[in-house]
Amino acid sequence: MLSLDFGGFEGNNKLSTQHKKSASILAHSVQEIAKTYGIDKLGFLTLTFKEFITCAKEATRRLNSLNTNILKDRYLAHIRVFERCKSGRIHFHLLVVLRSDIRTGFDFDAIKNHDYRSANDYLRSEWSFWRKTAKKYGFGRTELLPVRTTSEGIARYVGKYISKNIESRIPEDKGVRLVSYSKNARSGSTRFSFVSEGSKEWRGKVKNFAVFVAKKHGLPFPCKYEDLKEYEGKNWAYKWRDLILMLPSD
Repeated sequence: MLSLDFGGFEGNNKLSTQHKKSASILAHSVQEIAKTYGIDKLGFLTLTFKEFITCAKEATRRLNSLNTNILKDRYLAHIRVFERCKSGRIHFHLLVVLRSDIRTGFDFDAIKNHDYRSANDYLRSEWSFWRKTAKKYGFGRTELLPVRTTSEGIARYVGKYISKNIESRIPEDKGVRLVSYSKNARSGSTRFSFVSEGSKEWRGKVKNFAVFVAKKHGLPFPCKYEDLKEYEGKNWAYKWRDLILMLPSD
């Protein structure tokens, strides 16, 4: 699985373990999408609001409406990333899989000078569609461009918004998904552990705890993870944390 550059936050406490897991899954999902559909069909779609939207619930409501009515049928797959700017304003960055090539022959340098002649007919039709559609769902200016870099570069580009969002996150953003996936766009689960000396030690201690639980309940030992939840409750790790930390790790 690709390791992301978290915009200078690699290993920093500003990124929780859960955020790091989300970023790693994002990177892996991007690679799988590029491998499955081809980089020529990938596009970056930026959705902004005409108004100065700062309410995460309102921004998410509009995006969910757009997803239900437009995104899920128009594109083969997509990944949505929430970003709150330092000003507090919210917008979204999407990696979308289009139904045809929008990259071949596209002059990325000319675009910087507002020269759009290299865009093919299919990409132009998408631009026209979004000019008419975005405002119907409460969005303002949109931008859809082909991907210039590699799949690894895409992952770093999209992943940086996770670390940027941590800097600008406010209490009202609690519970807001930083990354959302269309059907079949997500590869992997956050239910994994990063390999480190600390995690190895913890797993060793849990293994010994499983032996203790097995003896306590007359189970074959060490007992299974499902047994720990059944006999000690779903919050067994929190409930018995102090005891587990006292146990040997081998």
